[in-house]
Amino acid sequence: MPKLTEKELKEQIKTENFSNVYMLYGEESYLKEYYVGKLKEKLVDSAFADFNFHQHEGKNSSIDDILQDAEMLPMMSEYSLVLVHDYPLDKNQGDLKALKEFFKDIPPSCVLVFWFDSIEVDTKKSAKWRAIEKEFSSAGCSVNLEKRSESELVKLILSSAKKRSCTITSQNAAYIISVVGSDIQTIFSELEKFCAFAAGGEITKEIIDDLAIKSLQARVYDLSKFILKGDGDNAYKILETLFAQKEEPISILAVISSTYVDMYRVKCAKAAGENEMNLTEFFTYRGREFLIRNAARDCRTISIASLRSALDHLTEADMLMKSTSVDGKILLEETVAKLLMLKRSA
Repeated sequence: MPKLTEKELKEQIKTENFSNVYMLYGEESYLKEYYVGKLKEKLVDSAFADFNFHQHEGKNSSIDDILQDAEMLPMMSEYSLVLVHDYPLDKNQGDLKALKEFFKDIPPSCVLVFWFDSIEVDTKKSAKWRAIEKEFSSAGCSVNLEKRSESELVKLILSSAKKRSCTITSQNAAYIISVVGSDIQTIFSELEKFCAFAAGGEITKEIIDDLAIKSLQARVYDLSKFILKGDGDNAYKILETLFAQKEEPISILAVISSTYVDMYRVKCAKAAGENEMNLTEFFTYRGREFLIRNAARDCRTISIASLRSALDHLTEADMLMKSTSVDGKILLEETVAKLLMLKRSA
């Protein structure tokens, strides 16, 4: 069976047309956990879970223990479920070899699920992970649960708000994503709070601004906006707030850098006569398309030369933070000063 899309996985679970082997990976942790839960819900009768459900944590299990459980026959049930979380299959060729042998004669009553969450599976860059995925796809199926696009997240927010008897505009749904990020679990947690406050009414921008816990990216974006305006007073106020909140200078610098990289990419795309939204085809903006729109708006009065100079300053600061004992806060303050000077001289 080839790689499955999320829609095909959902259909399999709905119709109970299960594969014997699953490999679940990808960027979206919430979706992986959600579908693992759905598989368990469908496959395991709670009355016989002690006999028919076997869970393994990768760091505490061996491939022999996993396959031994996979060979066991279910009791009073059609299936047994063996769930393996974060097993480092890429670290030991012997483990993969043992798994390949098992795949040749899988008990029809077993559903074996390898779920990779904290372990990054990169099938584009890693030949090992490509080979592993190929084995799973041949014996059963693999599913890459990627970040949802911004339009998909907006629809999810609209439907979730409706289920909670609240309303929200598409514009404010998109604003939520820009403020709290594109992680689905975080969005749901924040939405629960907004709906409770709205009490069956509309979730307005004011409610979002008053109640939302801003992501680091959103807070640093506010800092970047003041830098781009040449407003040093407000830029340093936000910087001091970030320091007071114990944010690491290297993390703040990384987000500022990404903001300038976004603007540089947009500027180059426009110079080449391309639509800036085409950047989603080449870079990881899925679920964060608002970054491109923000960059397109913010870089209108900035030249490519100025952006290059800004990126030089940011790269220099990054190298110094990582290779010297100079206080990261001081380096970050100096870098913000350089960016402000660059803006004022433009």
